Amino acid sequence: MLRAAREMTWREAPVARFFLAFTRNKLRADGKVLDDFAMGGDTVLELSEEELLYGGIGSQAGPVRPDRPMHEVFRDYAEPGCTKVAFNMHYAAGVLTTETRIYATDERTRRNFGRYWFLIRIPSGMIRIALLSAIKRRVDGRRKSSEESPGGRTAEQVPDQGTDQP
Repeated sequence: MLRAAREMTWREAPVARFFLAFTRNKLRADGKVLDDFAMGGDTVLELSEEELLYGGIGSQAGPVRPDRPMHEVFRDYAEPGCTKVAFNMHYAAGVLTTETRIYATDERTRRNFGRYWFLIRIPSGMIRIALLSAIKRRVDGRRKSSEESPGGRTAEQVPDQGTDQP
């Protein structure tokens, strides 16, 4: 399931790409969604077989680029006027979940982000649903093609070829 998430492109999630077109992000249709989230590895906090975890720090001026790797500074970063965002995909017991957590480093930033969140909450949910739906379609397509043999016929439709052994 997480492999499908890693391979998913923006072309497979056009609703998500549409809404994110209004941000500072430049998203190519053939670009992999999670590669764009990872920003060349700059936002990767953890990658495992069960979970993909990304984190970023933002301010009014745009993304904050720490001098050290994000996974080293993310937890303790506390400069006023910033918002920390953590996004994950977790796969366990046959269920893929995703969660986004936001932490404002000061009260003023928290209030400002609350107003922003009020505006983007519904589109954000639509983006999440679009991404999860695209992953499901990719997994379902993989299952379907693995059930088919060459020529597009299912195993039940392939005639028995017998063996050449006496």
